[in-house]
Amino acid sequence: MSVLMRININEQRAQIGLNITRSNLNINSPEAAVQINDRRSQLQIHAPQPTFTADNSAIRRETGLSTSGQFAQDFAVAGRQSAMQGIGRRAREGDRMANAQLRGADPFPMIARDNANARLGPIPFNIGLMPRSSPNITWHVSQPQVNFTPHHLSINADLTNLAQISLTPQHSVSTFYRTPPHMDISAVPLYA
Repeated sequence: MSVLMRININEQRAQIGLNITRSNLNINSPEAAVQINDRRSQLQIHAPQPTFTADNSAIRRETGLSTSGQFAQDFAVAGRQSAMQGIGRRAREGDRMANAQLRGADPFPMIARDNANARLGPIPFNIGLMPRSSPNITWHVSQPQVNFTPHHLSINADLTNLAQISLTPQHSVSTFYRTPPHMDISAVPLYA
C-alpha cells in the first residue's frame, strides 16, 4: 500500500521596520535694538534793547533849575573870577598911584572914571524861557548774541543680534526586522 503524502508549505515573509528620527531645526532671531537720536537745529538770538542817557544839566543850569551841587560849583567859579578881577583892578590902581606919585598928578579922577565905566559894562541877561544849550544824549547799543546749534542725527544699531541656529538631533533612518523570514515545509500522509 502506498501512502500519499500531502506537502504543507508554511511561509512567513519578513517584516521590515524603519526607525526614522527627524531632526528639529530651531532658529532664534532676536530683534535688533536700534536707537535713533534726532536733535533738531536751534537758533537763539538775544538782542538787548538799546538804551540812552540824556544829560540835561546844562539846560537846567541855564534855566535856573540846577542842583545844589551845580549851584555851589557855579558860584565858586563866579567867585574865583570876581576875586581875580578884583585883584587885577587893585593892582592897576596901585600902579596908577605909583605913577601919579612919581609924576605928581592926581590919580583919583582917573580911578573914579574907570570904576564908573566898569559898572556901565554889558550885563548878562537870560529870562530862562529858551535854553541856549542842547541836551547831551549818549546811545548805548549792544551787539546781538546769536547761538546756532546745527541738526544732528545719530543711529546706533546693536550688531550682536545674529540669528542662532540649533539642529537636534541629527536626522537618521535605520531598518530592523520585526519578523525574520522563514519557511516550514512538512509532509502529512493522506489516508484513502
